Amino acid sequence: MQHSPFVRLPVVMAILLTLSLDTLMAAPPDGYRFLSLTEATQVASRENKPMLLYFGRYGCSTCRKMHAEVFSDESVNAKYNNAFVLAYVDTESGNRIRLGSGETTTEMQFATRNRILGTPTFVYFSADQKPLFKKAGFQTIAQMNLYGDYILQNHYKSTPLQEFIARQ
Repeated sequence: MQHSPFVRLPVVMAILLTLSLDTLMAAPPDGYRFLSLTEATQVASRENKPMLLYFGRYGCSTCRKMHAEVFSDESVNAKYNNAFVLAYVDTESGNRIRLGSGETTTEMQFATRNRILGTPTFVYFSADQKPLFKKAGFQTIAQMNLYGDYILQNHYKSTPLQEFIARQ
């Protein structure tokens, strides 16, 4: 008995969806120690380290491009894995997180509350957990290293980011 293409289509679509689920799921880049926001804020406070908060989402092509072209770079990996506490928030997730205030919310509500309009978005925090700046969209290897240096070398204490960038 021969099946029409319309009978086979749902089966083929289900198989393709299963095979491509990894590329659709929101996830931080491989090779990095990203934590939940709840855990990252605790670790950053305890270890007195700056934090990078990465907002991503399912199907974000720019996030995948960042993972392939920027987060794969050894200098970025070394700087961020060693000197920063890394947190990841999925802007479309219903996963519950606990904020420093003790409030519980979802990752999606947290992203909305923080006016995250696109992904990827990166928010940098000082070692004393003060938000310093936010960068949205694709960032190059040079930019990511520069942002890291700006914080790690304490330039943020005396120089606005744009002025620091202009001097480089």
